[in-house]
Amino acid sequence: MNIKAAILISSFLLLASLPLLADPSATVPPPIAIDPLAEALPILQAKYVDFKALNYKQGDHLSDLIARSNGEISLSAPETASTPLPIITATLSDGIIYWRLASFTPAKSWLDLGTQLEQASGSAAGIILDLRSNVAPDDYHGAAQIMGFLAPEDLTLSKYDAIGIDHGVRIPDHPVHLPMVVLINNQTTGAAEALAACLKADGALVVGRATRGKAAVFEEQKLSSGQILRFAVATISLADGTLLSGHSVTPDISPTVDDHAEKAALTLIRDNHILDVIQESVERHRMSEASLVQGQDPEWDDYLASLERKPVLLSLPVIHDAVLISALDSLKAIRLSQRPLPAQASANASPPAPSSIQ
Repeated sequence: MNIKAAILISSFLLLASLPLLADPSATVPPPIAIDPLAEALPILQAKYVDFKALNYKQGDHLSDLIARSNGEISLSAPETASTPLPIITATLSDGIIYWRLASFTPAKSWLDLGTQLEQASGSAAGIILDLRSNVAPDDYHGAAQIMGFLAPEDLTLSKYDAIGIDHGVRIPDHPVHLPMVVLINNQTTGAAEALAACLKADGALVVGRATRGKAAVFEEQKLSSGQILRFAVATISLADGTLLSGHSVTPDISPTVDDHAEKAALTLIRDNHILDVIQESVERHRMSEASLVQGQDPEWDDYLASLERKPVLLSLPVIHDAVLISALDSLKAIRLSQRPLPAQASANASPPAPSSIQ
């Protein structure tokens, strides 16, 4: 065999082996996942609210501790910072103050928000706080500030506020005497959940669906992998000592709610179309005063059922916010129940002055 033939055979053998390396269809073994427990364990031992309850034992993975934490430990990729939705304020018919609290960020400042509330409370007939799908579960400072406006004597949330209340923006004539309704759903959690529980304990009416039951003070720490370790560092207790952490806030009134309809309604409210979701169709019968006082809503249930029986049209359906409408009806019921009966009004009236005619 000459030298040229030997070179050709060697080159052929070399080229024959290259497809095994470059074949895109060849299976590439996945990278070995590194369990971050070694880095996370000392953090959790030092700061987690109840490390003993995790029943840690040699050989556990971080995923095991997360599974035993009942949602109080999580590991996630870093989230991109986004601008929180500001608090939306509106005055509805009959003098109802409405605050949409998708976050606890005032549109301008806490001073401006407090001033608005002070100006509106003089002629207001009630206030609605909408905490559904709040996206600020760790903002106990904002939740405590709202409590400072509405019930400053209740300092429950101040214990969990690392920043501290700005006492300069508290309004002197807070509208705590007004009928108050708080709206919640299964996406209300953390600081919003704690706020709802405190206001309910202080006498507010709660409407909607039970909250998630995850009210606790959380802390986050970035690991060397870039992942975010989030864990509870304190539980939440109400003023009477009732433990809130691990327990849902249950509503006083639970209308029938469709998730998609509620999400669409909240989107319309975010875009300043709140009147579109509470306007009444001519086909809906007004509720009687008796059903309002009793907290019943048969007319609304019948109306929703009638919509389901109608044929589907090509036009977009009208979106009604069943929870918000129920809250408005409840405020009307409260006002009616507080109105003195005619007999009482007559009994309380001053007796006529004696006649001077002899």
